[in-house]
Amino acid sequence: MCNRGELPMNPADREEQLRQFLVLHGHKDSARSHLTGDASTRAYELIEPDGKPSLILMNAPPQPDGPPIRNGKSYSAIAHLAEDMRAFVGVADRLKANGFRVPDILAHDLDKGLLLIENLGDGAITDAVGKPIAERYLASMETLAEIHNSSWSTSTPLPNGNSHSLPPFDQDAILIEVDLLAQWYAPYRLGQPLTADQLAEFTSIWRRLVPTIVDSEQSILLRDYHSPNIIWMENATGYDRTALIDFQDAMLGPTAYDVASITQDARIAIDPKLEAELVAHYLKHRNSIDLEKFEQAYAILAAQRVTKVLGIFVRLSQRDNKHVYLDHLPHVEAYLKRSLLHKSLAEYRDWLGSVLKF
Repeated sequence: MCNRGELPMNPADREEQLRQFLVLHGHKDSARSHLTGDASTRAYELIEPDGKPSLILMNAPPQPDGPPIRNGKSYSAIAHLAEDMRAFVGVADRLKANGFRVPDILAHDLDKGLLLIENLGDGAITDAVGKPIAERYLASMETLAEIHNSSWSTSTPLPNGNSHSLPPFDQDAILIEVDLLAQWYAPYRLGQPLTADQLAEFTSIWRRLVPTIVDSEQSILLRDYHSPNIIWMENATGYDRTALIDFQDAMLGPTAYDVASITQDARIAIDPKLEAELVAHYLKHRNSIDLEKFEQAYAILAAQRVTKVLGIFVRLSQRDNKHVYLDHLPHVEAYLKRSLLHKSLAEYRDWLGSVLKF
């Protein structure tokens, strides 16, 4: 096992761990093929046993912690990112217990970061050219509303006798996420880093916005509730139509965050009319909710999330050579401009206009 702070094992040793895991669980002769990964360090394989349904092998060894960047903590520690596969199992158990569709976990080695899970297929909530299918997005809003209508435990037991707890979306996590714009997107847009005064003003603005975020309605926060992580199950009914994946970074946090995650889907362009329709559909299916408070929280959290995403997409290009993410910048920038129309974001709107000419 690679403990936090240690160097990861070499690829040959890791491949042997994968092979032994598959042999142990009856897949010595199953065909293996790599699947396209996501923006994370996780890897996926399609496992195809002869004459049986295919499965997904999730390969996510515990990663060595990154360098300390603030108060002696790494980015992942401050942002409460999952350190290993225990989080995936813990969140999957919670979601399944509350009646939501997630992949069945068929085999696991949590210490080594290996999971063999059900293959839910490739049903998408977007069409062949990546445009939103309104019916499927509306169904996704119904699922999200029911998630927020449900009760959630903060801790759940794991198969190895340990437990998984949902961390809070606290001030430090909020601020470290928006800082990605300052550290990556702003220099990309300006051609030079922010000055100390510009950065200080940016941070002060977000510190003043934090109380509204942490005081808003709270529930389980899946963090990336958007098109790549919602599998459309064509023959299912009810909430089972929208199966969920990639939820290991879930937290306890504001409900409006996940609403903004899908209505301002970072991977595709959602036009203002559809965004408004999706929000209205979500609210129609919610239990008692303060509409004025939700509207304010939604604007701030949409801006917070897009602020983070702009930084991430530039970082993926410049640090990880995943330049395709820059193609998403125009519609993500358009999302931010929409959110900035809310009166609570006037200071941030002024800062972006004066500093980034946004």
